[in-house]
Amino acid sequence: MPIALITLILFSLCLSGQAADQTVPREFEGFAEVAEHRGVIDDPDGYVNLRKGPLLNAPVVTKVKAGEPFSFQRKENEPWCKVKLASGATGWMHGSRIKLFFTRDDLPEKGSDDEIDQQARKQGTNYYEITQAAARGDKKALKKFLSVGSDGAAAEEHVGVTAVVIHLVGDDAFASFLREQPRSFCKNISFGWDLGVVYPFDTEEYFRQHFPKSAKILF
Repeated sequence: MPIALITLILFSLCLSGQAADQTVPREFEGFAEVAEHRGVIDDPDGYVNLRKGPLLNAPVVTKVKAGEPFSFQRKENEPWCKVKLASGATGWMHGSRIKLFFTRDDLPEKGSDDEIDQQARKQGTNYYEITQAAARGDKKALKKFLSVGSDGAAAEEHVGVTAVVIHLVGDDAFASFLREQPRSFCKNISFGWDLGVVYPFDTEEYFRQHFPKSAKILF
C-alpha cells in the first residue's frame, strides 16, 4: 500500500553537476534524514515566491504557481520548509503557504492485507471499499470510515489514510458532512488525530489555514 503521509528518503545536499564549493545553503544541512512530503501552494495571490534562504527578504529563486506539486521537507516546529520543484530548483517556502498534496493513488490498494485492513475486517468493514467511497464524498461511507477503531501500527496507518481522504474530499464537502454530525462525533475524530493527521504541521493551525470551514466545526 502506498505510504500516504510519510515517505522517508535521503536527500542529496548537492545538485548533480554542482561544484563542491558552489552554494548549497548552509541551512539545508541536516535534512538528509528528514521525511519528504508532497505539497502545493495555498495562497490567494495564486503564487508563492521560492526563496534562497529561510527569510522573507531572501532573494527569490522562482515563483511557484497554484496547482504545481512539489516535494518539501520540514523540521519539527520550524516555520520554513525546504522545497524542491519538479524542475529540480530548490529553495525555501514558509510552511503556512504549503498545503499537503494527495491523489487517489495514495489510497489503499485493493487486496492489501495491512494491519488496518485486518482490524477493519474484525469490525465488519471492507477498508478498501469504504475508503474509496469516503474519498468520493459519500457521507455515509465517510462517517463509517472515520469511525473505524484501530490501535498500534494500524492507528498510525489509518491516520495517514485519513489525511488523504480529507484532502480529496475538500473543505466545502467535509464541512458539509461535519455539520450533519453530532458534536460528540466531531470531538472524537479530532481527538483521534493526535498522531498527526497533517504531519508535519500542527493539526488545528493547519485546518484553520487550509480547511477554515471545517475548522470552525472541529475546534
